[in-house]
Amino acid sequence: MNSSAVAATSEQLYEACQLSDVRAGQWRWFSSIPPERIGLHGEFDYHGLSKRVSHCLSSHIDSTLKRLKVRQRGRVVMLSGRLGSPYQLHQVVTLALSVDGVDEVDTRGIAVPDAG
Repeated sequence: MNSSAVAATSEQLYEACQLSDVRAGQWRWFSSIPPERIGLHGEFDYHGLSKRVSHCLSSHIDSTLKRLKVRQRGRVVMLSGRLGSPYQLHQVVTLALSVDGVDEVDTRGIAVPDAG
């Protein structure tokens, strides 16, 4: 796969899980829910970010992600489990970063087979 194909795919994935601009503009300190606490349907959910990332991953990547665990610490998403390839890891990280509220993705818990 060449780099231009990866770049195009990354841009498409990044836009896949964004909240609408209208809703993002409504976030105000102390008068609304912080982005990391917004649930799947806009309600307050302490684990909302991890649920939204899980939902985004399951709807955009094949079923091999069943063993992938998604947790959050504030606005940091921590992934653990096993993936099939480095490319799949790249897809997962790109999608996770596309979710509103994610500042960083920690992949130290991911096992990926060697590329060589």
